[in-house]
Amino acid sequence: MLQQPFFKYSFFILLLVDLTFTAGLIMFGVTSISLDTLLATAIWFICFYWLPAWLAAFIILSIRSRGFHSVFLECFIAVLSMSLGLSITNQLLLFTFDGYPSMGNFVFFGGFTWGVPIYFITRYIESKGKISQEKQARKQAQLQTLRYQLNPHFMFNSLNTISAYIHSNPNLADEVLHELADILRYSLDTGEANSVSLQQEIAIIDKYLKIEKARFGDRLTVNLDIPADLLNAQVPPLILQPIVENSVKHNAQQTQLTITIKVEKIAKHKDDIIRISISDNGSGFSEEVLVKGYGKGVGMKNLQQRMQQLAHGKVSLTNVSSDMTSTSNTGATVMVEMAL
Repeated sequence: MLQQPFFKYSFFILLLVDLTFTAGLIMFGVTSISLDTLLATAIWFICFYWLPAWLAAFIILSIRSRGFHSVFLECFIAVLSMSLGLSITNQLLLFTFDGYPSMGNFVFFGGFTWGVPIYFITRYIESKGKISQEKQARKQAQLQTLRYQLNPHFMFNSLNTISAYIHSNPNLADEVLHELADILRYSLDTGEANSVSLQQEIAIIDKYLKIEKARFGDRLTVNLDIPADLLNAQVPPLILQPIVENSVKHNAQQTQLTITIKVEKIAKHKDDIIRISISDNGSGFSEEVLVKGYGKGVGMKNLQQRMQQLAHGKVSLTNVSSDMTSTSNTGATVMVEMAL
């Protein structure tokens, strides 16, 4: 129970309040800097600020853990605890310092004026924290849902490839089956991970491309331009596979399809950004896809949604023309950016 954020932060906050109050008394000449002032400050902090607040929090959390929630009861506990603390503080100050005036029945009013604000401020901070946790939980659930939506075209094509070669080239069919199993295992193994190294992502892309090369043979060429110092950069799992798959799927009729994966680090927004560009020499994107950022499939749409959850996450789609005056596309580029 002591692991609750209240116990972690309240000690220092209450200490700051106590020291600030003492500093104010010294500044306005009510008291002076002395050992007596230091002792009185310690008594106020321990007996009024710290222990009563922790006692109230402990009792309230214990009651909540038993499934009972009542704002009135919790507020009463806070007021009672602060009144008890003020009463003990009053008695210690009377015992320690000669001529100290007793607070009398003011201890109950003081407990009310401190207990009510402390309780409701704490509830407000607590509610804000719960809202933040719920938003984070929803974000994680959405990311996991998007991550598990493997493109059925990929599964269908892979199984078709295995079926096509299972009699004519069983060794190749066996190899494709193993690559497919590794990709599915990777998807499951990284299901709870927020990030993996770029090297792991490239390794799984290589497995995916081996499956596609079994279908396309020498018609498919892949070029990698990745600095060695960026291989350990952290990226979301399976963030590149839908882009590469999109290039292959929409350019399957190309006589020769070349895919280039380029990775670089840039400075942007006062942060280091990793930029990954995946280009092909295919037919390019339609105008509708360029405007929306995705087509009718789920792969690129999911990619857009996942990137929106990341710091400085961005997806850009462009077409490449053979020259500045040409209207015919000779390829497309998908560029993703995210904070390192």
